[in-house]
Amino acid sequence: MPATALRRGWTALVALVGFLLLGLVAAPFAHACDCMPLSFEEAADDADLVAEITIQHEISDDSGDITYRAVVETVWKGEESRTIRFTTHSVTASCGLGRLEDDTQLTVWASGADGEYSTTWCALPEDGGEDDEERLTALLGEPADLSDQPVPDPGPDEGPTTAKPDDGGPAFGDRGDRVDTGLVIGAVAALLGGLLLALAVVATAAVLMLRRRR
Repeated sequence: MPATALRRGWTALVALVGFLLLGLVAAPFAHACDCMPLSFEEAADDADLVAEITIQHEISDDSGDITYRAVVETVWKGEESRTIRFTTHSVTASCGLGRLEDDTQLTVWASGADGEYSTTWCALPEDGGEDDEERLTALLGEPADLSDQPVPDPGPDEGPTTAKPDDGGPAFGDRGDRVDTGLVIGAVAALLGGLLLALAVVATAAVLMLRRRR
């Protein structure tokens, strides 16, 4: 086999192995959150609380499960309490809503009771969109408007987790940027498996090329 053809073969092989490794490493991150799709009606039926809330501040961080004190503005279904404790994971690949900044306003489809609620991406309707509020009203009736009610002061265990930095943003490390352990293990395992497979492919290709040259 001519040297030029041999070099071209090796270049193509290296490119193929690179794409293979990239796909293997990215797979655990892309598919870590696997949900059963819910229609709009199913999501509303499954939820204990469907409400519009405003995040007031973070209360606690338990290995990425962030609990916030949230002010309830509007309720379509469930408990009509002015404030709740609202929990979701800070990593979206683990099906959480991600880290929520103070004053973030969102419509939640949550599970729980007695002022303690949590949610994940899996609780959201697959066909949700900008008209969710209108669809919720058509499905569940006129919501209870709590926005004109006073917001009670936080209890002794509902204060912010840390003092705010001067710029009003989260202090690095205080509010997370944690690496999800399961994702790291999955990525390392995929990388090692990909390397072994790549070595096997390279060895096989080398043997075939040497045989063709004889």
